[in-house]
Amino acid sequence: MVVMVPTEAFRERQLRELPRTTGVGHGVSDPDRAQRNRLGRDRLVADDAVRSARRLGVRVIEVDGTRDAEAVADIVADHFRPYLPPLEEPGR
Repeated sequence: MVVMVPTEAFRERQLRELPRTTGVGHGVSDPDRAQRNRLGRDRLVADDAVRSARRLGVRVIEVDGTRDAEAVADIVADHFRPYLPPLEEPGR
């Protein structure tokens, strides 16, 4: 198992750069408060996941945006490689 969590700086960058991160849905009376609550909840969940993972000896991978998705996938694959059968080479 691995736990992947965004760093605070990555969360803030997403808020600035990705329009989908600013939406809170329809039908809320106070969209700004709803957004603050959602962000606060996300921080609490991430912090709890990290604390629990570290307490249990589970690897934590912090996603900070310096690696692309493929590089993060490679880190995860390397973590699980000892538990998986060897990859077959193409043409064999």
